[in-house]
Amino acid sequence: MTPLAPALLALSLAAQAGTPPDSPAPPGAPPPPGSAPSAAPVAAAAPLLTDPTPQTRRYQIERIRFVGLERTREAVVRRHLLVAEGELLDEERVLLSRLRLLQLGWFSRVETRVERGSERGLVVLVVDVTERNTLIFTDLIFGWTPPAGVYGGFGLSQQNFLGRGLGLSGAFVYGGAPRDQPSDPDRFAARLSFFAPDVPVPGLRHNLVLGATAFVAHGEEFACQDPECQAFKSDYGAAPRIRYQRTMGELTVGTRPGAFERIAGTWRYEAVHAEEIGTLSAAGTGPPILLGNSKVSALTGTYEMDTRDDFFFPRDGMRSVVQVTFGSRLLGGDYEYSRYLLQLETAFSLLGHLRFQGAVGAAQGSAPFFERFYGADWSYFAIGPAVGRALELNFSTDSRYDAFLVMGGVEYGQPLWASGGFFKRGYLGLGTRIVYSTATLGGTRTPFSTTPLSADVALRFDTPVGVFNLSAGYLVDLFL
Repeated sequence: MTPLAPALLALSLAAQAGTPPDSPAPPGAPPPPGSAPSAAPVAAAAPLLTDPTPQTRRYQIERIRFVGLERTREAVVRRHLLVAEGELLDEERVLLSRLRLLQLGWFSRVETRVERGSERGLVVLVVDVTERNTLIFTDLIFGWTPPAGVYGGFGLSQQNFLGRGLGLSGAFVYGGAPRDQPSDPDRFAARLSFFAPDVPVPGLRHNLVLGATAFVAHGEEFACQDPECQAFKSDYGAAPRIRYQRTMGELTVGTRPGAFERIAGTWRYEAVHAEEIGTLSAAGTGPPILLGNSKVSALTGTYEMDTRDDFFFPRDGMRSVVQVTFGSRLLGGDYEYSRYLLQLETAFSLLGHLRFQGAVGAAQGSAPFFERFYGADWSYFAIGPAVGRALELNFSTDSRYDAFLVMGGVEYGQPLWASGGFFKRGYLGLGTRIVYSTATLGGTRTPFSTTPLSADVALRFDTPVGVFNLSAGYLVDLFL
């Protein structure tokens, strides 16, 4: 959307009123027959000055009018605008408001324009939106591995519950009993989350961010030092393993210091039960976990900034996430550890549409295995037994979790179509990543794959029920 200079804006408003730019229009006078109901779109707003010349005249927002709201409450949308009635029209802040509304995921289209106000110097800012379906699929999981057989699951998210901007999401994965052990307990994981991104509190300058998550998992991790150990050649059921149950709850409180920033603190409490099945070849050869009953209690601080201009195919902007976690007996847990993670993703037009990705992570102390880094989670595919986990469940024979991680990647996207049908938009993604993870600082790379480099060719669709990904890398991961 192209911003209008103040002089062009003055001419545009005057044309609507059917009067010369310097001739005042009567308050409330309707536009002449055949005239346009609104001016050309503007991307922002600006202030009202006393200088009457069109080159320096600024305009005051008399009213903000919304068009297209059917399910979303107007008051909820207003909280995400960076402009307000009575303020001076500022182009940049209107543009940022439009970007902020698009990032919410509630609208497929957001346009802004100005209309003449009730008297000279006043304008009406019109926000014209097209609502999108906010009940969408977030996960669609299907896989197969020799020790697990077939497993699968799905996730759903309501991003605008009751039109109040609240988020509800859930996901579920089921894998059944392990192969060669039909009497063993079924493996499954489920997660349920609530998120309130913008809660006004009287007396506070910034609105609050509130969230809550519940998670439960029943799984098994193989405990051979070598993911291709001899026990896997004949009978997976004879291999030593760690069987565990996890029940976790999280509470999050945060704020937004800026329109595209979020700072949050999360307290996590988790009850864990783990038992040894079979005989481990040596002490400590299984994934790091305390046997019997134990507790994880940790605090996590998160800073997130997201300035991308589109949730599906961003052409500009970046997203960065910084997380620091401390778990301690002082908080009521049994694990003393710290965890650090930095993620970065950029999007900008260079040789078409390139996106750079990066991540750096470290875990110190006695962090349980699910607080460490699993290399296959960060690559497009792994040549070998490792497979990316599904909702934190590992269905492969590789159970090596690392304390240090570095990932870097680049993806090129080529738009293919944009239409009004079920498959609204689509693009072809070509990407490559390199992943280095190790158990000790300065140690050798964990060979979760025969090569640290992986690549992907993917066709991605934007639909009314979510974003879907047909990935060649995912298929390679299942069969190599």
